[in-house]
Amino acid sequence: MHVLIIGAGIGGLSLAQSLRKQQISFEIFERDDGADARFQGWAIAMHSIVDNLVAAFPSDMPDLRDSTNHLQPLDLPAQLSMYMPGRESRWGFQDSTKFPFIRAERNRLRNWLATNIPIQWGKRATRIEHDSIGATVYFDDGTRARGDILVGADGINSIGRPASDLLNVVPLATIVGELELSGEAFRRQLALGHSGYMLIRPDLGFIGFAGLHYVLPDGMSARYYWNFMQADHDIGKADDHWLHKASQQEKKDHILKSIQGLSPQFREIFEITGPEGIREETHIWRDLELDKVGLPACRVILMGDAAHAMTPFRGEGGYHTLVDTLALGEMLAPCLREQGGRCETREICMLMLNDLDQMGSRWFWK
Repeated sequence: MHVLIIGAGIGGLSLAQSLRKQQISFEIFERDDGADARFQGWAIAMHSIVDNLVAAFPSDMPDLRDSTNHLQPLDLPAQLSMYMPGRESRWGFQDSTKFPFIRAERNRLRNWLATNIPIQWGKRATRIEHDSIGATVYFDDGTRARGDILVGADGINSIGRPASDLLNVVPLATIVGELELSGEAFRRQLALGHSGYMLIRPDLGFIGFAGLHYVLPDGMSARYYWNFMQADHDIGKADDHWLHKASQQEKKDHILKSIQGLSPQFREIFEITGPEGIREETHIWRDLELDKVGLPACRVILMGDAAHAMTPFRGEGGYHTLVDTLALGEMLAPCLREQGGRCETREICMLMLNDLDQMGSRWFWK
């Protein structure tokens, strides 16, 4: 069996590692020219699948926690907190022996997942064809590749399916900020939540999230980011929405007015962010309704955001991408063993559909 993987993000690389451990032949293609071509995101939480994930990967992988922990070099457990009206005391969850929880900086996680994986860079897929015996992907450089199965792990605008066909705009207006903190300001943010904290304030009409991106090597400063979100059913309807035209200062002024009812400790991170730290672009979140999905074509499989785009709350998108990796890795192995390396379309369909039905995975194919 030979598997083609389109996309060398968290999902594609995780699948590649699973296949590498099982000695299943694969190729992985990435449209970017190199690992640093694009911003990879801030941080992602991994919890209930940590042990299964490590077990599914080859033994030559470096330690997951040591390689990806966004709190290093601080000796603190990963910790996410939540604050609601009438509940000013912190509550949430943190890493422990009973509940292993890793908050991974996404660029570090991607580098860890790329261990001993031969990524083919600068390969932008333009077309996919499949038949009863395999699938072919064509690239904009004039080359192509052929495999038994093709996995689209290429994100929300996957070549495997027109995004506009299924995606819905999440009615949420979002303003994003980034800044560097040090000294007492850094310590105060750590006290609210080592890894980050959620402000759930329906009484004030917004939800806020402040997250630690990563601690700098000196251990005395860190990069932070925050999201300020308000329900807004008009955010995706027209380009004349006020957020599309607002300056960075106007966005900050709107936030400062909205957070007046917060205590000073929760206002601080918004107040000390300069206008230059507020992102200019308007963030439009999108997801999809799974009941719109048809039956599989079997030779072309979608996973992660390519299959089930999700809002960023609780890191569900990245988390379920890793769940997909475990599910698909388990499905391909018995197919290889039972078919002696030669998989017929019917066997692939029946095996995967049966396993998915038993596991209840949030998964689908085009």
